[in-house]
Amino acid sequence: MKRGELSQGGTVAARSFSVLVAVGIFEVLVGLLSGSVALIADGIHSFADATVSFVVWFGLHFTRRAPDGKFHFGYYRAETFSSIVASLIMLAFGFLIFYESYLTFLSPRELVFVDLALVTAFLATAVALYLSVYKIRAARKFDSLALKADAFSSIKDVLTSIIAFTGIALSSYLGILQTDAIAGIIIAIFIFTVSYVVIREASLVLMDACTCPEIVTAIEQIAMNTPNVKRVYGIRLRKLGPYVVGDMHVQLDGNLSVYEAHRITTSIEQAIKQQFDEVTEFKIRAEPFS
Repeated sequence: MKRGELSQGGTVAARSFSVLVAVGIFEVLVGLLSGSVALIADGIHSFADATVSFVVWFGLHFTRRAPDGKFHFGYYRAETFSSIVASLIMLAFGFLIFYESYLTFLSPRELVFVDLALVTAFLATAVALYLSVYKIRAARKFDSLALKADAFSSIKDVLTSIIAFTGIALSSYLGILQTDAIAGIIIAIFIFTVSYVVIREASLVLMDACTCPEIVTAIEQIAMNTPNVKRVYGIRLRKLGPYVVGDMHVQLDGNLSVYEAHRITTSIEQAIKQQFDEVTEFKIRAEPFS
């Protein structure tokens, strides 16, 4: 992801934040008016998603900062860190929704203004569906972990809005008052599940995990296809936010001059960066082949 793409990714998150705040406010107000805990839960969930989008925007904005005397490798991992923070915030909202839904399940109440509540849930579903498609495309285009987390959150938002709609409908038209509270509990479980997945993936990145065997194989082929390269070993890659950095050892013909060895390693590095835009830094150590 280039710096211009980071800026565009931040714009995606900022737009999502504005829309989700508006949807969340409307859902909570209608939920309080109708007495639907499922709609209130979905509204709080929209606020949680808005918080996620804000944290993602902050992380992508921070990632664009240039390396300095303290952070020699730049601020790329701010995006990964922001994904974990966003997931922890989602977990907190999930526990709040679960607790309130459980209390309502124990003491169910009849809903009022049912048609307004159903229309609100339907509109929230439509908005969430649009945002999920919008952010999935952006996440694939920019290869951003934080945007992927935000996109997963929007996919979950579609399902939770459908669940809220179903809970309200069953509670009102079939007289099963507990279904509204059950919908709120299911929404909380969705939040727990998605938060766990995002935290696990972001934690692997922070631990320098890089599940990218196709890049390793391609890098080895690029090096071995270079004249005078006799052996390639020790290829190591790690993720820095949306980017990948790495290093490896190559053994060259021992009769080459230092100038020739430098020319070969530089050409390999340029070929790797040309083939993989996400690779921003790749160090190659040249050794004589014995």
